[in-house]
Amino acid sequence: MFSSSESIAIEQHSATPSVSRTSTGTATVEGRLTSPVARVPESTAQAGGITIKGHTIRTFAYTTDAAVIRNTNADAILAVYPFTGEPVITQALLIVAQQPLFVGVGGGTTTGTRVVELAMVAEMQGAAGVVINSPAPAETIEAAMNSVDIPVIATVTADDEVTEEKILAGAAIINVAAGANTTAVVTNIRAHHPEIPILASCGSTEDNIFNTLQAGADALTWTPPSAQQLQSQMMARYRGEMAE
Repeated sequence: MFSSSESIAIEQHSATPSVSRTSTGTATVEGRLTSPVARVPESTAQAGGITIKGHTIRTFAYTTDAAVIRNTNADAILAVYPFTGEPVITQALLIVAQQPLFVGVGGGTTTGTRVVELAMVAEMQGAAGVVINSPAPAETIEAAMNSVDIPVIATVTADDEVTEEKILAGAAIINVAAGANTTAVVTNIRAHHPEIPILASCGSTEDNIFNTLQAGADALTWTPPSAQQLQSQMMARYRGEMAE
């Protein structure tokens, strides 16, 4: 009879639910099948957060992977993908998400009226907010803000005149996705607009997370490993290819 080995089974689980209390007094309950592999770094808890309809969000998992969405402990999901937005994709993600879902509605490949229409449909489906990609002009941000009652997140890649116009157009949240320049861009935007909620990509290292928060980000975008990466690691363990 096959007997699993704890040392090689990444999905090894306990026989009974786990109940504990942290040193700060937080009670923790883990199910028998709980897996920690898609959880945000603990240091992200230092973020001040963005409160939306009474719920404070500190971390957004940047993914459209249904299995990862179902298992991550991020406060919200940032579901932006490189295809034309489709309501059926939003609906599928809403089915598996246990957290507020902020979905991309275009702004790059998809432009103009369709972006606003997708935002309206996403609101009707139950999305917590919509994300408009960086190429979209300020006019698109303004049109979306005037059409929906959920937050419109404007993605930017630099602290420039276009970003300023998007803020003035009424973007509810600015999402900084400037790669290696993210920290500098956040710092500059924060200096000009101390009141605007800023979401920013933070990488995966403790230093990056700390620096992004110090720059002035209110919440962090974290990219979890894909289900394929996790499956590959698990199969390597099954084959005995990874060190103990």
